[in-house]
Amino acid sequence: MTISRWLRDDSTDTPCKDAMSTTSLHATDILPLTCTREGTCCHGKTVWLNPWELACLAHGRGMSTREFRAAHVEHGIRLLFNGPAGKLGPACSQYADGVGCVAHPERPLACRLYPLGRERSGATVRYVHEGKKFPCLVGCPSVTNLPQLSVGDYLAGQLVGSGEVAQDTYLEMAQDLAEGAFVVLFDSGLAAQRGPEVLARWRAVVNMEPSARIAVIGNEWFDRLTVPDLGDDVTDPTTWIAEHRAQFQIAAQEAFGRLRDADTLADASVRFFALALHLVQAVGAANPADVGRRWLDAAKARSLAS
Repeated sequence: MTISRWLRDDSTDTPCKDAMSTTSLHATDILPLTCTREGTCCHGKTVWLNPWELACLAHGRGMSTREFRAAHVEHGIRLLFNGPAGKLGPACSQYADGVGCVAHPERPLACRLYPLGRERSGATVRYVHEGKKFPCLVGCPSVTNLPQLSVGDYLAGQLVGSGEVAQDTYLEMAQDLAEGAFVVLFDSGLAAQRGPEVLARWRAVVNMEPSARIAVIGNEWFDRLTVPDLGDDVTDPTTWIAEHRAQFQIAAQEAFGRLRDADTLADASVRFFALALHLVQAVGAANPADVGRRWLDAAKARSLAS
């Protein structure tokens, strides 16, 4: 599974020829990474948010997570870009002309990394930038007049550590949720009764847009996932996310642990699967549907082996 996190250029509906290509980087590579503070990268992008990042942004703006989600986030996981248009598209909802980012101290990992991306495959992490040409040379050509930085120094200066911990830990939680879907399907006897039907519903979820996926998840579990009631202390992502996972597991056990009816078991399995995919998208999977299809293939293989 490969998980990427960067700001993506949404200024056109048609991706450029090399939109999916990346350039791998080493920590010692020297690049024009000193920011020009022009705000170009705050326009026309996509920023996915995991629940901890959403809570950080809300805390920094003096809002509850529910208030911030309602005002500035789409589908609970995507920061709205609905401000005045710039040369690359509409501005981020946290960008103000003449001021810049009004949530800068609490900015998410995608913003800290830009113009770099972070890819994780298993235990391997690498840093990249999109395309063959360095992105800042297109949006901010004056960057060539500023001092250059090594990739390692840039990442250290952007304080990416907490965001990377949050991203990786939420990826683990997404895997937990997917395993929950498997447990409900295979350990309850449901696979023998409704296996093909449930897998067909999983397949439908894989191909859903986020809004349709939320309808499958349901409002109660959507809130449990995106705006958990964990208080205002967001300084330590490890502690915060551990509490979120524990809280979620307790609620799931209480709601689904004693289910026996095939219909409710099927609904629970599909809900877990939808929750897992929603969280995978929140942590910046390059293609959440590909992750869902891998899970689906694993389930089908297990069904055939049973």
